[in-house]
Amino acid sequence: MAQELNKGLASSDSMGTGLLGNSQEASASVIDKATSGSMESAGGLVAEEQKERALSQSSKERIARWVAVIVVIVLWQLSGFYLKPIFISTPTAIVSSFFHLIADGRLPKAFLQSLYEMILGLVIAGIVGVGVGLAMGRIRIVERALEPLVAFGNATPSIALLPVMEVWFGLGTRARVAFIMVICMWPMLVNTYAGVKAVRASYTDVGKAFGLSGWTQTWKIYLPGTVPFIFIGVRIALAVGAVGMILGGSEIGDTGLGGLSETFGSYSQTADLIATIVTTTGLALVLFAVARKIQSLRFPWIADTSAGRRTA
Repeated sequence: MAQELNKGLASSDSMGTGLLGNSQEASASVIDKATSGSMESAGGLVAEEQKERALSQSSKERIARWVAVIVVIVLWQLSGFYLKPIFISTPTAIVSSFFHLIADGRLPKAFLQSLYEMILGLVIAGIVGVGVGLAMGRIRIVERALEPLVAFGNATPSIALLPVMEVWFGLGTRARVAFIMVICMWPMLVNTYAGVKAVRASYTDVGKAFGLSGWTQTWKIYLPGTVPFIFIGVRIALAVGAVGMILGGSEIGDTGLGGLSETFGSYSQTADLIATIVTTTGLALVLFAVARKIQSLRFPWIADTSAGRRTA
């Protein structure tokens, strides 16, 4: 009887211990779930606060930019009360001159002429620069042979080439296009060459591992890997090409936006001159926007993997 009583007490103790353990485990599970839930909600609140803070900061920056532009324009307009128009015109006079030049056809004609020469020069420069840069990066003997010539040409001041273009091509469109092509070719060539060297250092064994031929490696590995460098060269070429467009138009044939700038500057027509300069800047900005759009549509992975937008 005593033994049965002891067994009953032992079993009741074990049941109590088991129930206590289960209760403790259940309580711990509930606590863990509650803690994780509160952490998730806290993380969500922090993310929302960060997002709202970023939007607020972006709005403030946008407002600051517009305020700065408006202040500059107002001060510029007020300068007309104490500065002579021959030194600097006012925004209202420039806008009036801009529409007047459009109405009489001089500005559209000059704009289209400069746009044609700029695009043609950039296309030829891209073909030559990217082609030679790829060849230098992929073929050792070409790299060794052309390296001194590329360094010499890249260091040559662009303004010094204007008389040479006049001697070689005369005073027509060909001379201006050739000048734009030459000064735009170097940034494209140098950046393409640097891009191929960077890819060569990182993926030199990839093509060999897959048994690709030299041409296939160039087309499938090196050229895609060099595209970000090529677009950097394009942006630099657009900047120097705009300068070359104005220089060529003012010095070779007196035509296009450069020719208009030269004429208005010679006769001290400041409002017309600034309107032409603003149009030239607009042309460069349009070409920049087109290049950025092509990059985003055809090569979206460049922006997704760039340092500024990388998420991992």
